[in-house]
Amino acid sequence: MTLRLILILVLTLAGFQPVFSKAGHVKRPSREHLVYFKNTPNELNVYKLYGRKDGKTVFILGGIQGDEPGGFLSADLYPDLVLEKGNLIVIPRANFHSIILNRRGVNGDMNRKFQNKHPKDVDDKIVELIKQFMAESDLFLNLHDGWGFYRDTYIDELHNPHRFGQSVIADASFYVVGNDTIHLEKMARWVIEKVNRKIQDKEHHFHFMNTRTGEPDTYFKEQRKSATYFALTKYKIPAFGIETSKNLESLELKIRYHNYVINEFLGLMGVEPEHPAILYEPPRLIYALLVVNGKYPNIVIDNSTVSIYRGDRIKITHIESNYPRGLSCDILGVGTEQDFLKEFGVKDNTSIVFRKDNFKIGRVNISITNLKKDYIAFIFEVNGEKTSVFENDTLFVKKGDKIRILNVLVDGMSSSTFTVNLKGFVPDIPYNTGEDRGYLIDTANLKWRKYSVYGQGKCYPVVVTRGSQEIARAYVRIR
Repeated sequence: MTLRLILILVLTLAGFQPVFSKAGHVKRPSREHLVYFKNTPNELNVYKLYGRKDGKTVFILGGIQGDEPGGFLSADLYPDLVLEKGNLIVIPRANFHSIILNRRGVNGDMNRKFQNKHPKDVDDKIVELIKQFMAESDLFLNLHDGWGFYRDTYIDELHNPHRFGQSVIADASFYVVGNDTIHLEKMARWVIEKVNRKIQDKEHHFHFMNTRTGEPDTYFKEQRKSATYFALTKYKIPAFGIETSKNLESLELKIRYHNYVINEFLGLMGVEPEHPAILYEPPRLIYALLVVNGKYPNIVIDNSTVSIYRGDRIKITHIESNYPRGLSCDILGVGTEQDFLKEFGVKDNTSIVFRKDNFKIGRVNISITNLKKDYIAFIFEVNGEKTSVFENDTLFVKKGDKIRILNVLVDGMSSSTFTVNLKGFVPDIPYNTGEDRGYLIDTANLKWRKYSVYGQGKCYPVVVTRGSQEIARAYVRIR
């Protein structure tokens, strides 16, 4: 008999009830990535991993409170796993907005909203999604960092029954479901015993904490609004809070301890992954792509400065970091804390702050420069011959002449950063961008009189714009 079969038999005799998997008809092995509230401060990324063989489903939730990085950075190590057996649902950052701001919550404590009946804000909508994924799960783990070190009896201010750090928390010792019983304390103590063997410092050992949430005399009545209590009482699945201590000396240690506990729970449920390496490297910005006025992207790095003209529109289209998830950018003075892939007009000097979760990893300065219009020339081709006019001048042609706008030269500005549009001309292409350079234009076909000067159909403006700002214009007059 194998060790695992012996373990299953022992757990069964101890009262653990087998739960049938809720992830049946899927491609195996595979991974599914769901995104909600995309490119907002509340973006929610959900990863569903299906093992090569079916089994139980464990739901790992991190970042429901934004000032607890040990939890969400630990959860972030699991979405890229390949599973041999069983299934995982992972939400590394349940409350991304609070993580960016390094606050417990933006709209209150999200972990106290699971009793709410009707969604009132985006937090409630996220909670409703979390509930849906609970319904697909056989075990729920909610990852936190808590103050101090939990102990059964009072020792001092940091070590007492009202501290949460270094504990595995359940809402009851056991929970009766019909004729079955969920033995929460037995499961937790089995995991804790395994984990503490790996931790040399006894000060850091985990302890089991029973909040007795449903009891009339519990000290922790607010836990009745929590995610674990909802999962246990609504969906009848084992649910635990895992708390490392905020007083540990390093973030790497918090992440490692979280993963010790998670991995033992996975083993308990028969979920067999390729465990991630617990290596924490400080996050950094490698580069980002900044697009000005919808033209070609500029590569920008930390502490660089980009000069643009007042009214130019900017957009960050890519952030390259040594971490692929939890990235955001904030264009200060506009938008929100998450301005990725959003275009904004800029009128004053500002900066773009890049973050990995709540860690600032880079800053790019945006400097407004005044437009120099000392020299602006419009280069045309008329019936195959090149000619030019200056700003506000007029190119005279005969009806039926064939003209082509070759370029516009603006002193101190790259011609690729602006658009040249002959009002009244529409090229024969599926999508008109307003850029008319290079097209052969028959002046006999300029029939959009409403765009001509005074609506007479004789004089048409050639307008140069950069974003929403007009830079210059000249005119084409048909004799």
